[in-house]
Amino acid sequence: MSLLTIIAELWRFIKDNILKILIGAVVVMVLTIGARVLLTNYIENSAMETATTETGANADVKPEEIEASYKHLMEVYDQEPAEFSFVGINDEGLTLANSFIIDEFLIRPDVLAEIEQASGVDIAPTLEAESNVGLQKSKDFRGGIASVRNSSTEEITIRVLVGQTPEENLAVAEAIYEYIQEDKVPFLSNYDLVILSEPDIGEDLILEENPMVPTSNVLAELAPQGSNSQLIFYAVIGLILGFILSTVILFITHFFSNKIVYAYDYNWDLEDYQTIVSADNVNIEALNNWLIIPKEKRRIALAQYTDSTIIQDLSTKYLPVATQLNGADDTPEEIIIFIESGKTDKEWYQAQFDLSKLYESRVKIIHFK
Repeated sequence: MSLLTIIAELWRFIKDNILKILIGAVVVMVLTIGARVLLTNYIENSAMETATTETGANADVKPEEIEASYKHLMEVYDQEPAEFSFVGINDEGLTLANSFIIDEFLIRPDVLAEIEQASGVDIAPTLEAESNVGLQKSKDFRGGIASVRNSSTEEITIRVLVGQTPEENLAVAEAIYEYIQEDKVPFLSNYDLVILSEPDIGEDLILEENPMVPTSNVLAELAPQGSNSQLIFYAVIGLILGFILSTVILFITHFFSNKIVYAYDYNWDLEDYQTIVSADNVNIEALNNWLIIPKEKRRIALAQYTDSTIIQDLSTKYLPVATQLNGADDTPEEIIIFIESGKTDKEWYQAQFDLSKLYESRVKIIHFK
């Protein structure tokens, strides 16, 4: 069997079964996306449970509360922050070196209540949500109210990201600004504060240099979410795998059929002649010319069924067609075997082909597809 014949027949197999293959591909695609979503949810839930168990303060938080906190932070961290900055210098000319103590002081319950009242923004839910998902204040994470020091310039930036809108963040930043200006922070009373920027909406900090401030990436690391691009990627992968898998399964299943449909359902030797002809578009005269060359040879034509129009035309006009080889027949110089896709049995073909090899005859195989 030539490589071109194999490729052509495989392509015909795919075209004949394209609907089944596509259905199988879609099913595998849906299963792939579903598995990805379930895996993502499992990872997310596991991450949230880990966050709960690792922090004693939120050990009693229910999973649904953690999920609600996570969604709340997603909305908050997607907003634009509000910031202002200053430098603190004491009488000895030394600058304020510890910025973290400022935001620790600002989230004290009594201080927080005063800032909430002044700003009109409920800050506590965001701070509580951070605690629920395991985002505790540390040197690596400063939370929605963060005080960050630039070690090169000694500038301290107060960054606010606790509201559900940029305007809410600005209101909180202004309330903190006024609170500090009113000299209500005890450890700042020994410092002269030089204001470098007043409260305004916008990100002035270089996030790459300040990974301790919250962004949407913090939540992505905590509980990865499947983005649309990821779902599309897995959909394409599932579709491709489904196409291949469906094709392979149908191909293997086909070999259990007793009927010949494609050229790879039967075998022939290198010295034999084989051709595939479309049953819907047969030029009987041209086919007969191919069969009877050279003209003077003795031939036997075989077909399992002789009731088709093509076989009857050939049998009536040109060459008698029998249903099997008979030992009583004169020794043929050429044996012609007709195959009809979906009708001819593999067992019948193999029997006639094996018998034909008992003769020193040329074998021609005509496959009507």
